[in-house]
Amino acid sequence: MIEIHKGENIFVILSNRLDAMNADEAREIVSKELIDIDRDIVIDVTDLDYISSAGLQVVLKCAKIAQENTKECFLKGAQGTVKEIFQVSGFLTFLKETE
Repeated sequence: MIEIHKGENIFVILSNRLDAMNADEAREIVSKELIDIDRDIVIDVTDLDYISSAGLQVVLKCAKIAQENTKECFLKGAQGTVKEIFQVSGFLTFLKETE
C-alpha cells in the first residue's frame, strides 16, 4: 500500500489500491514520516492499480507538506486509469510528472 524511502529525494511508493479501506493508515504514515523535510517528494504510483478520493487526500497531504517546506512534489509512473484519475481530479496542475 505505502512505503517511504529517503534518499536523494523522499520517495512515497504507493501500490495496489489506495482507497477508503487504507487511506487513514497511509495518511498517518505520511504525517509521521514527512516532518521537516529537506528534500523533494516523489510519489511513485507505478504499481498503483486504483486510487479513490480518499487516496487522493493522501497525495494532497504529501503535496502540502512539500509546499510548507518549500520543496516540490512530483508524480512518477502514472498510467492508465490511475493517470486518468489524476488528470480528471486536477492533481496534475500542481504535481509535476517525472520519469
